[in-house]
Amino acid sequence: MKSPFAFLSNLSEEPRIQALKGLTLFRELSARELREVDELLHERTYQKDEVIFDEGDVGLGLFIIVSGRVKILSSHTSLQELAPEFHRGDYFGEMALFDKAQRTARAVAAEPTQIVALFRTEFFSLLERDRGVAAKILFELARTVCARSRQLITGEKHNPSL
Repeated sequence: MKSPFAFLSNLSEEPRIQALKGLTLFRELSARELREVDELLHERTYQKDEVIFDEGDVGLGLFIIVSGRVKILSSHTSLQELAPEFHRGDYFGEMALFDKAQRTARAVAAEPTQIVALFRTEFFSLLERDRGVAAKILFELARTVCARSRQLITGEKHNPSL
């Protein structure tokens, strides 16, 4: 099966796996585990000012930035104050893996941006097939959700790469 990482398709398998390893969410995964996850990812490309998702949309998964920048805009005061911007290797929209709640912000490409998406359906498939890999991803997600929650409570500046 051809990798959905089409923009890296001209690379042999090892450089593509190394590119995945460079993404924050997957930094603890082995090469074998990265190959398994690679099959679940969906590539998306956005132009400058293109909306990735809108506040109020039902979340279906998370997004990981391969290149470019994404700005988060929200009607919620606490998110406005943080004014987060995400860069290569960062991920956002992670709460959508856990519930089908409405998005609390709008995500907009601040420049041409390449993203890979991990949708809830594929993540739950991974959870059933290989709990060890899913547990490593869940631990990274939990660490990030905790850090971002703490930043919202304390009002500290947002650091998406935590």
